[in-house]
Amino acid sequence: MNQKPLIRNAFAGLLLALAALLSACASTGTTSAGDSAANEAAAVEIEPWEGDGMEIPLDGSSLEAFEASLARVKAHSTPEEYSGLVNAIDYLLIYDIGANRNRTMLASRLDGLTPVEVMQRVKYRRAAPGRSPADKTAADAKIIDS
Repeated sequence: MNQKPLIRNAFAGLLLALAALLSACASTGTTSAGDSAANEAAAVEIEPWEGDGMEIPLDGSSLEAFEASLARVKAHSTPEEYSGLVNAIDYLLIYDIGANRNRTMLASRLDGLTPVEVMQRVKYRRAAPGRSPADKTAADAKIIDS
């Protein structure tokens, strides 16, 4: 029985475990960007709101105020609605020439708008109930004479 492959595999496993241990020790004293963002989100106080969260006006006076108003919208709307809003904001961040790919500038341009108005700006429409956007009807068909 050849024990060289067995010893090699054990040695490789030991090296991997040692590398994992060293990387865990090295990262203990630092905080990641995700941790600080989670702490900031936890520090935001959510004001009560009666009604649809998609009708809360966004505050674009500063980037911090904008993020706080987004957190408020998130707390008072469904995950699907909030995801649509975030997608619309990302779209505007890229394609709104006036924002110039600057989130602070985009926040000031969206100041006072509701999430519904932001989504209307990018012409996002909801699919009809029970139908996917890709569904076609006979009325959509076009007859081509050759």
